[in-house]
Amino acid sequence: MKRTFWFFLLAVLLPAGAARAASTMEFATPAGSREAIVCRPEGTGPFPAVVFNHPSIVDGRGVQGAAARGYDLMGFCEALAKEGYLAFLPIREAVPQGGRFETYKEDYAAVVSAAVEHVKTLPGADPRRLALMGFSMGALAAVVAAPGRADLRALVLLAPAFGRGRMEEAAKGLPRLAAPVLLLVEQSDSRPIQRSVALLERELKAHGKEARVVRYATGGGHHAFYTVGPYWPDVAAFLKEKMR
Repeated sequence: MKRTFWFFLLAVLLPAGAARAASTMEFATPAGSREAIVCRPEGTGPFPAVVFNHPSIVDGRGVQGAAARGYDLMGFCEALAKEGYLAFLPIREAVPQGGRFETYKEDYAAVVSAAVEHVKTLPGADPRRLALMGFSMGALAAVVAAPGRADLRALVLLAPAFGRGRMEEAAKGLPRLAAPVLLLVEQSDSRPIQRSVALLERELKAHGKEARVVRYATGGGHHAFYTVGPYWPDVAAFLKEKMR
């Protein structure tokens, strides 16, 4: 995807006055070069940084196609920057995979890990204050990538995907997880999502990990996390506590 298209897309999708905080860049991963969207707070920093991992609708349809169906990736980028974080949003697929694509790929965790390493090198980023965040397939990729890392202050998971059983394998790495976890889900979400949350909650508790689980009853199912919504104050409070 050409950089000129990205800047056009940012200008279209970001609210007025927020475009100055957004840019795009390429970064290297074991799966090849990938694009990332970056939103910076006002000022010079150093800022705590959050790597935010999108759901599979972006893998399938791309950023613009996902936006056309209500998924506001840019809204998350802007919201994190407004909270004072340098937001780094890696785009896992170099080319959209198709409208019905919902498959977890093994290289997704490698892309996430590369994004965490890259954000440490950015001007204005504080490498000592890093968080990993993800929604749905992005949350599953974060669960795979986070164990064994000593550089994460927080792990935020929004409605993590079960990934046709892949979460069961990912959960085996939780004994090596060092970061505290915030796990959010809408009670009206699908059975596989509820199964994924229950599995993570059980395994985190069994291994004595610091974890907060919040179940909302506001409606909307999986789409409750398509935008920055009523749950956002819980995210902001958790990040503020762990990243200060």
